[in-house]
Amino acid sequence: MDAESSAVVGLIPAAGLGSRLGALPCSKELLPVGFQARPGGGMRPKAAAEYLLEQMVRAGCNPVFFILRHGKWDIPAYFGSGAGSGTDIGYLLMNEPYGPPFTLGQAAPFVRGAIVAVGFPDILLHPPDLLAGVVAALRNMPQADVVLGTLPAQDRLGTDLVRPGQGDRIAALIPKEQAPDWRGDDCTWAVAAWRPRFTDFLLQELKGLRAAALRRADGAIPEWPVGTVIGAALNAGLDVRRKHFDDAVYLDIGLPERLAQTVDFPGVWNGR
Repeated sequence: MDAESSAVVGLIPAAGLGSRLGALPCSKELLPVGFQARPGGGMRPKAAAEYLLEQMVRAGCNPVFFILRHGKWDIPAYFGSGAGSGTDIGYLLMNEPYGPPFTLGQAAPFVRGAIVAVGFPDILLHPPDLLAGVVAALRNMPQADVVLGTLPAQDRLGTDLVRPGQGDRIAALIPKEQAPDWRGDDCTWAVAAWRPRFTDFLLQELKGLRAAALRRADGAIPEWPVGTVIGAALNAGLDVRRKHFDDAVYLDIGLPERLAQTVDFPGVWNGR
């Protein structure tokens, strides 16, 4: 499709190894984090990725694709087709080991003409309708190619820098891997929604990154973050905006000490 459709497709990159957490009995996306109320009463453990999936359902995403690494079959075994979740769920396999942009690029043939919503399954977010707000903002900004859900940076050493521009514009995005120089009004981002124009840009950008990876004389396998491609889009003149949530909070549970902090995170241990 050339024209943008009204569909919103959710993408969940789930190809990571979870190495920061050490040896795990399951994929990190399925780690029990809090509890979920059962329809008939009582509680059940809730998998980490269910929080993002609920954000996507609230944002109207249908279908939602998990993009997996070979061997992470416990994720489709757990979520299945999505029956009862409020959306259809599908599964795609990562092809190239160069980081999350390449993982997301695997979904390109399945999101043609659609708005795309992206989040990260190891980052808890509050409020629970944050992604819905970002998708709504994109729909209300017909000129925007990308809208980032921005919020105050709680850990400036471990997160991308987003420098606000005029109004809802973004002046710069610097990935955490580049050790950005923070200033007082800078923030970070946690979720994104984009139009087909950015999907096309992503695919073009991956060609250049792929070529750079293959040219490396040391044989090392680079891993680029999503922020690298969004920053490149900004520099290339694409319209990148933000929907800011000043009272929002997030928690990256990819480290043991952060996983322990879920006991204090809003909505996790009270069976939301």
